[in-house]
Amino acid sequence: MKKYLVSLIFLATISPLFAQNFVQVKDGRFELDGKPYYFIGANLWYGAVLGSKGKEGDRERLVRELDLLKKTGINNLRILVGADGKDGRKTKVEPALQTAPGVYNDDVLDGLDFLLAEMGKRDMFAVLYFNNSWEWSGGYSQYLNWAGEGEIPFPHDVGWDIYKDYVKRFATNRKAIDMFKEHIRFIITRTNRYTNKPYTEDRAIMSWQVGNEPRAFSVEAKEPFALWMREVTALIRALDKNHLISSGSEGSKGSENDIELWRRVHSDRNIDYVNIHCWPNNWRWIDKKDIPGTTAKAITNTLNYIFDHCAIAETLSKPVVLEEFGMPRDHFTFTLDDSTVCRDQYFKSIFELLWYNAQTGGIFAGCNIWAWGGYARPPKGHVFWQKGDDYMGDPAQEEQGLNSVFDTDTTVELIAEYTQKMDQHAFTWANPIDARATVETKALYRNLKWLSKLGFMFGQQDATLYGIGWKYQPDRSDAKSVCGDYPAVYGWEVGDIELGIKDISLDSIHFSKIREHIQAAYRRGGVNTISWHASNPVTGGPVVSREPVGAVESLLEGNINHEKFKLWLDRIADFMLSLRSDHGTLIPVLFRPWHEHSGNWFWWGADKCTPEQYKQLYRFTVTYLRDIKGVHNILWSYSPDKIKTHHDYFERYPGDEYVDILGLDYYHRPSESNEQFIKNVRSALDIISAHTVAHNKVLALTETGYNLSPIPDWWTNVLTPVMQGYEISYALVWRNAYERAEHYFGTYPGQVSAEDFKRFTLQPTVFTESKLPKMYK
Repeated sequence: MKKYLVSLIFLATISPLFAQNFVQVKDGRFELDGKPYYFIGANLWYGAVLGSKGKEGDRERLVRELDLLKKTGINNLRILVGADGKDGRKTKVEPALQTAPGVYNDDVLDGLDFLLAEMGKRDMFAVLYFNNSWEWSGGYSQYLNWAGEGEIPFPHDVGWDIYKDYVKRFATNRKAIDMFKEHIRFIITRTNRYTNKPYTEDRAIMSWQVGNEPRAFSVEAKEPFALWMREVTALIRALDKNHLISSGSEGSKGSENDIELWRRVHSDRNIDYVNIHCWPNNWRWIDKKDIPGTTAKAITNTLNYIFDHCAIAETLSKPVVLEEFGMPRDHFTFTLDDSTVCRDQYFKSIFELLWYNAQTGGIFAGCNIWAWGGYARPPKGHVFWQKGDDYMGDPAQEEQGLNSVFDTDTTVELIAEYTQKMDQHAFTWANPIDARATVETKALYRNLKWLSKLGFMFGQQDATLYGIGWKYQPDRSDAKSVCGDYPAVYGWEVGDIELGIKDISLDSIHFSKIREHIQAAYRRGGVNTISWHASNPVTGGPVVSREPVGAVESLLEGNINHEKFKLWLDRIADFMLSLRSDHGTLIPVLFRPWHEHSGNWFWWGADKCTPEQYKQLYRFTVTYLRDIKGVHNILWSYSPDKIKTHHDYFERYPGDEYVDILGLDYYHRPSESNEQFIKNVRSALDIISAHTVAHNKVLALTETGYNLSPIPDWWTNVLTPVMQGYEISYALVWRNAYERAEHYFGTYPGQVSAEDFKRFTLQPTVFTESKLPKMYK
């Protein structure tokens, strides 16, 4: 009996520890209740103020906000523990929590308790930050003032340079640091008056965070800053063994543009996960006078910023959270009647990446929008916060409504869509058919799939080799001459390489030049696709053949030209394996052999071989190059000419195990009106898209265009409507032939559709080369 009682006492002692499940990090990923935890959250910095018992509080609104957040699917909130210093400064949050060193406003403390209690009821999680680099809540500058460093130079009065020169002293000011550490002790060791639960045992707290965007602010302060961060995180860990610890960093932008400093700070064993922020407006990634025209640039820069930091986080085995990112309304006004189309597109790019990581175990684990405005409304008659105004996502020093997300914004619907996806939808890796594909080739395939959810890449055949009136001129393309940027996708042709008797293609382009331009495109971050118009193996004549001579049958195993076919493929393999980066890495290519087979012009066309013979031709091409020749830098494309029915497209389909990219070649010809062309292409895409979605394949408009581009608004009013609503990775128009004045499918300076092409490429859903994220990571 005594033994039994001891067991009961033991279990009673430890059971709260097992019952209390906190967000944890295991194997470099968040985990909650034994399951992966990925989240779309929000910044609600004013949560404790709103929960305050004082006259500034509004608990009824706070409860409504939490209910709406929960309904939207947001269960992670980043919150300011409290402001520091005296009230009364127009650019500073009030009421303050810590009015003097160690002196606290109990109404705001009560608000923090109330907020955490209400979040606990809703199974929501708080990231609580203690400090702030910026003046709007006190932070660095207030502690320095208390430490005797003189009056705070508010940046709105004296400028940012003077302010930064002041706050760079924080990491070396012992008195300021010690006061801050006492503040940490006071908060962490509290007990919530509403739940009677110590903060250290509160499940509603996910993470203690050192501060909002902690910075060194100078090169000479980098070393003391890193040491100070380590000192503070060690204190937090000593006080609380249960909760996670984070920094609050912006990333390299907040580390004196020194990503190695960011790495060093986050290699601290007491920091459990890494933070980054992205600010397209503050960092000049958008032009606030032309937000629609610069949103694509903001998306590209943001994605690359995330990728760069994720690469380092992988080496640290720590999850990544993008805990601040915001975007103004479309026309940079601060009222709810301004639309948020660009913001929604920007947010969607981040949510897509997060969803992808959530379903594949990626290291990018969470994001917190900046910031939640909810039921607040911007003030009328003035722009900056005044006492009595609603609290919203924009702190007092910013225009009220600048970045806030209000309950009526379409952004809320977008957030709900993605939180539901993350809860309800399974997602599997988009894997190429080659299990031994190179790392870069696999990355390209997955990024083609993912990017197609955000928009499509514009491509052109032979874009940098030649154009209207020129050939072999460095750093040139007709597209670039018009819009200022290269295409994102390049088509190349290797017809006649199979003959092995000359060094130029059927288009009279040296194969060495093609290789050189593939390497240059890869170097810039572009995507390469290769077509192959092989000569007729029976007649030795050109690829176009009106006679059903049985050429395909002759190439199949056991027939007269099978050995010749293998020799052809040997030469294709040699070329593919010669495509190397500056560092010797194999360059991935999208290979598109035997295309437009649904027509009757090529020797492999529908009237010249049976469906089974065509399938054998395609399958042997894949297996010989992949399995015999060891070519593992190919993604395989299948692309009939224009089709009308499911049977038209799939009658000769070799099977999912042989195809990565389901394409379509469809040109606009004079016999079709704009409306008819759009209708016909979309009808075909409906058929193909259903398969790519169901089978997790990539979709592309592999060839298109209108010879001579005669319609002034073809790009925006014909091609753009064709693409809308589909997850299409790219659309490639055919070449601008230098030697044939009546043969071009793109545009060039002065051409009738050139101005429209500029407008086309400025759309945030159209990716040219410089807009691309890093496609091979």
